[in-house]
Amino acid sequence: MSHHFALRLNGPGPTLKIRGVAMIHPYFWGKDPIGAEVDDGFRKAMVDNWWLFVCPSEKGCDDPLINPFVEEEAGSGLQKLGCERVIVVVAGDDILKDRGRLYYEKLVGSGWKGKAEYLETEGKDHVFHIIEPDCEEAKIVFKRLGAFFNDDS
Repeated sequence: MSHHFALRLNGPGPTLKIRGVAMIHPYFWGKDPIGAEVDDGFRKAMVDNWWLFVCPSEKGCDDPLINPFVEEEAGSGLQKLGCERVIVVVAGDDILKDRGRLYYEKLVGSGWKGKAEYLETEGKDHVFHIIEPDCEEAKIVFKRLGAFFNDDS
């Protein structure tokens, strides 16, 4: 949701100035497998089926709501994000991790004028910081997010 919100900040309508967007365990996906998805057909199929249940569209897992990279073909690429900074936080054991990393890499290479940060927590899975908020890894994530939100530069 934050990706789509940030894209629309540069669109028609009232102007809002958003300094930063935090993408915490972003739920990006796509029809063609990448990274861990290639070797984990079970979890790939599970996420495919979840998405098709939640958002049954003719575009399937390449719907721009879940696959921001198909938007590039439509001319609304990442360089149009309407914020100054983005942090992408992923979990190392999350099947969605490679999509989050790809988002970060494509954002950095897109010509977007902002500052991007990336944080990957090894050995943890999707939304672990909600399930285990007192674990050391969650504390590291919270501290990094606090620094991101409080950065005045």
